[in-house]
Amino acid sequence: MLDGIRFEETGKPAVVVATTSFVRLAYSIRRSMNLDDLPVVVISHPLGGADLAREKASEAAPEIIKAVIGMY
Repeated sequence: MLDGIRFEETGKPAVVVATTSFVRLAYSIRRSMNLDDLPVVVISHPLGGADLAREKASEAAPEIIKAVIGMY
């Protein structure tokens, strides 16, 4: 979340990826920092091992790309 905020502050596009266990926290921080336009992509928790994390990343990739493209 903090990396996403720092990127936004420097004008670089950012997308926060949060697991379902941390999505409320991500939205709360986003709201408190007045970054309502900062996209948050939610994936299921827990990430699991390397293979499962890779699978979740592949599934989330289109949504992340869509969020970045929507910034332009």
